[in-house]
Amino acid sequence: MIADSEILKLSVDSKRQRFILAVVSGVMVGFSFPPSPLSSLAYVAFIPFFIVFVSVDTLWRLLRSSYIMLFVFHAITLYWTGGFTHLRDPWLATSGVALLLVHPLLYWPTFMLTWFVRKRLGILVGLVSLLFFWVGFEYVHSLGELAFPWLTLGNSQAYDLSRLQIVEYTSVYGLSWLILLFNLLGFLMIAYVTTGRWGITSLPSIGMFVALVIVYFGPVLYGKARTAQIDSSRNHNQLNVAVIQPNIDPWEKWGEGYVDKFKAYESQLELLLTETEKLKKEKPDLIVWPETAIPYRILLPQNLDRWRILRERLDSIGVPLFTGIPFTTYYDSAVAPKTANQIQNTSMYYEDFNSAVLIVPGQGVGDVYKKILLVPFGERLPYAETFSFLIEPFKWNVGIGMWAKGKDTVVFSLPVRDTSHRFSGMICYESVFPNFVRQFVRRGAEFLMIITNDSWWGNTSGAYQHASYASLRAIETRRWIIRAANGGISGFVDPAGRIHSATLMYTQATIRGAIQARNESTFYVEHGDLFAILCLFCSGIFVILAVSRRKR
Repeated sequence: MIADSEILKLSVDSKRQRFILAVVSGVMVGFSFPPSPLSSLAYVAFIPFFIVFVSVDTLWRLLRSSYIMLFVFHAITLYWTGGFTHLRDPWLATSGVALLLVHPLLYWPTFMLTWFVRKRLGILVGLVSLLFFWVGFEYVHSLGELAFPWLTLGNSQAYDLSRLQIVEYTSVYGLSWLILLFNLLGFLMIAYVTTGRWGITSLPSIGMFVALVIVYFGPVLYGKARTAQIDSSRNHNQLNVAVIQPNIDPWEKWGEGYVDKFKAYESQLELLLTETEKLKKEKPDLIVWPETAIPYRILLPQNLDRWRILRERLDSIGVPLFTGIPFTTYYDSAVAPKTANQIQNTSMYYEDFNSAVLIVPGQGVGDVYKKILLVPFGERLPYAETFSFLIEPFKWNVGIGMWAKGKDTVVFSLPVRDTSHRFSGMICYESVFPNFVRQFVRRGAEFLMIITNDSWWGNTSGAYQHASYASLRAIETRRWIIRAANGGISGFVDPAGRIHSATLMYTQATIRGAIQARNESTFYVEHGDLFAILCLFCSGIFVILAVSRRKR
């Protein structure tokens, strides 16, 4: 085992050198994420930072260097969140800047714990503990109303489909751990060789090289074999699906610039209905519209005539439609949640939900799925029930406004000829959460839907990242995923993660595809985030060992 004294020989004394190394790490991590094709950069991106880790002699210097690395990483991957390409909304720009500046600080507890272990148990043990603290943080950061798993390290491999196949066992967290393990082994290999402890052709060096090869290529070999196995399996539960991508400007979608907003709404619905009516002769089994394709509260009594006209045209087509829609729930004052809005001069309150419904010809509106995981601050103030007095200051006044939070997953039943198939739909941001998507399959969903509107931020990285993450969810659950976006990217994702018929950004399109309803279950669907929880458990072990024993 390499001694701390050997590792310390790699340290750098210059503050400028540490800054450069931290920046280099941040750049490589950032450019390993989609839409960059350089996903393999992640496997060496942390090596410069590990040199910084062994070079610093105080916790503050470690935290400062980690912030530099993480800020650069965030700036490359999340630059789009503020809508800076068009600057049409100051609230969006402000929240984007806040995300870039504040979110890197959430990683600090990870580095504080790593530093604590290092001081008590040594540099090498500290580096090993970082693998578990990091993945443990990623898992914890996927929980609660402040959750933001967009930057989970394993997401960087979303384009490398062969490498992704192991997530049917470990979810994306297993990929994160393997990436960090390869970085650590590579760092130690450099330490062994450059300090002269081992020769390049020595047996230990060869053993370390073999370990690196296994960690890097092992998942790829498994992935290719597993993909071939999936392709060879036959499934006769085929469904023909059409997705309509209307490409409506989201800023105009809600009637911006119109004296009569209903004229804007009606023109948008006319576009969708016209494209839908073109599918009448083909008679697909399902037609899908994107998130909030119906942009107003059409189910309210005052809009009954508009709803009746819409239903008549949809029923004449004779094909079930899955669409996003706002849904409103009313309460009296005795039971109204703290987040509900009061109707002026009455004792009644209401909440709006970002929702989705399945409209079957000749049937009334059945179950309504109300979005559960809302974008922090963008769609809802986190823990709004506790901080209800902050709702108005933090409300983004575009569209409906502050959405209410749904409470339960829904599995829809789609009638197809002489049978029916069960499916579930996620709305936009929800598709980034592995365990959340898993719950739909646990409840019987045979295929999945993602309806979204990724058109707020221009033709930037965000839409490509979001679309690529669907491959992870498809592999984790081994389900087909239908992706319907307002302005792109729409498509069909097969159980091996391949995206078919992908549309271009900011184009109007109607795509057709054949998917399969599947009943198989994966290890991840059955057992959940066991790997991530194991990393949390190991993190606790490291802390206990550090507390109970000082380094000699």
